[in-house]
Amino acid sequence: MSSSLRRWLQQQGHSPAEAEQGATKVAIALTATLASEQGRWVLRVRDDAASELAVATATNDSIAMHVIDRTFVENGERWIIDYKSAQLDASLADASLSQQAENYRPQLERYAAVFMEEGLPIRKAVFFLALGKLAEI
Repeated sequence: MSSSLRRWLQQQGHSPAEAEQGATKVAIALTATLASEQGRWVLRVRDDAASELAVATATNDSIAMHVIDRTFVENGERWIIDYKSAQLDASLADASLSQQAENYRPQLERYAAVFMEEGLPIRKAVFFLALGKLAEI
């Protein structure tokens, strides 16, 4: 996979060094995600799941585009999950990850507004790809 991804990144205009770095970063994130129970849970097949869901909302005279990394309904609750590829220290405690996740609350709140009329409880979380850890906010 790394060689294919590296070639694709170069075709997109990245230098060989940037493509190598990007392919390595993706391989690490993918490995950590699939090795993680939380990562496998996030990616599990569900009837009402969507990845990279593009949604437009209109307010007054403007239109906003939102791309939701992952959303699904489980046990009667709408989950909205944003992926982050930040390279964080693997030894971070869950409390520290929760603090990091809080930085993305405004973004997740905007995404949640898209689903308000659905009438389901909404749960929001950040999935840190490189660590394979989910932090709910």
